[in-house]
Amino acid sequence: MENKSYKFDCPYWLWPNVLSLDAPLIAIIWQEGFAVSLGVELGWINRVILGLYTWLAYCGDRILDGRRLQSSVLSVRHEFARIHWRSLTKVWFLVLGLTIFLTTKLNLMELVYGALFGVFIGLYFLLQHHPLTRIEAGKYKEFLAGIGFASGTVLFLFVRVDLTALFFLMFILWALLCVVNCLIISVKEITLDKEMGQSSQARTWPKLGRFIPGVLICLILFSLTVCFLDNRWILLSLCFCLSCGGLVQLCRRSSGCGSPLFRVLTDAVLLSPLIFIV
Repeated sequence: MENKSYKFDCPYWLWPNVLSLDAPLIAIIWQEGFAVSLGVELGWINRVILGLYTWLAYCGDRILDGRRLQSSVLSVRHEFARIHWRSLTKVWFLVLGLTIFLTTKLNLMELVYGALFGVFIGLYFLLQHHPLTRIEAGKYKEFLAGIGFASGTVLFLFVRVDLTALFFLMFILWALLCVVNCLIISVKEITLDKEMGQSSQARTWPKLGRFIPGVLICLILFSLTVCFLDNRWILLSLCFCLSCGGLVQLCRRSSGCGSPLFRVLTDAVLLSPLIFIV
């Protein structure tokens, strides 16, 4: 039940994360980065639907977590969802209805890809929140979330571009960057996950964090290799370098940064395509 008298304290810079607005912004920006690199023109509806899909996935995940939590938690975004899950659920269904309506405006192939992506999100929710699978599926939560996020970003490009080996390689690199981003946050928030009874890859493999900087450096090298093979990818390769470099620095300084600010900064370094597309 929502507590109307409870005073929820949240710094202004954390509200985009609390309201699940940061992930849709990142998704749309990288969608545009891929589109610009490939010379593809996307319609406004493709951008809006991606943003709505992403918000539904992230906010829905928080709502289901919030319903499960029985007492106050330190995670600000989950505490907000715990207190206001009823109101959030109403908004979520309104946004779902709008998304379904807009999806009917897509062409057949886009509709098929959109439906498949919706099925993936539904399966993710089922695995991550059903009592029988939640603990086991949670061990791979960051991997699944990263792959799903990256797939949504390029969803509408699949029907517009030649599916070359380099395109798939850049997609794989982008998916790995998303997974690593989730893992970095999971390593930082391992105590919060324990408090909420949430499984994570960081809890399953406690030494995972020590390999992350090396993986990020490998992503930089592979992305530079792709841009040397095809100069259309120079823009995105530079974005990879900036984002991966920023994440490496955050990993080195994570101990001196509080969890909410660290999460915001970890997502902020993924805004690198803004430098080139604005």
